[in-house]
Amino acid sequence: MQINRPYIILQILLPALLIIFSGTAYSQDDYNPMSDIDEFRQRMIESSEQTENIASDFVQLKHLSFLEEDVESKGMFYFQKENKLRWEYTEPYFYLILFNKDTILIQDESRTNIYDAASGRIFHEINNIMLSMVNGTILESNNFEFEYFENASGYKLELTPLDANMKEFLIKIRLFINKQDYSVDELFMIEKSGDYTYIRFINKRLNENIPQHIFDLH
Repeated sequence: MQINRPYIILQILLPALLIIFSGTAYSQDDYNPMSDIDEFRQRMIESSEQTENIASDFVQLKHLSFLEEDVESKGMFYFQKENKLRWEYTEPYFYLILFNKDTILIQDESRTNIYDAASGRIFHEINNIMLSMVNGTILESNNFEFEYFENASGYKLELTPLDANMKEFLIKIRLFINKQDYSVDELFMIEKSGDYTYIRFINKRLNENIPQHIFDLH
């Protein structure tokens, strides 16, 4: 079977896009349906509008059914308006995804590939999803079905993909959102196979100066 590379890229990019919002510990299960969804959505939009850039460390655990132990990776994430993302794995291997406006650079230890996001439908879709995350309109997206929950300390969002291609590998995204600052600390992406990716964002710095060379395409 031929691998649909653009959707693999989308799967890798989604955690980076989701950090535009906020979260809390995934181990808590005492969530009830959200009491005021409209107010929550408005606060999410206001938070995203106030965020010019983000820098954060992250730890990722990848659960694969055929492995006895989860695979742990670490790295750095950077975001800057308008339309710039850097998603960099540093341990146990180097892997980089750089999104600079309409151009995507993907690099590992042996090769570099550059794609024009404006020239292909799938890359264009990735670009639209990214922008909707930044400006808060993701909550109005027709590509997901949303469920809203809350407890005393935070919110939980469950996103179910509606796009047929995305549903081939991804069945659920769970976001845990802090009631204080509305930024993502943790998330789950659950695949059709039952495997999942868990990501925890740590040492987040919002609206600090990010050197522009971070987003260079060379």
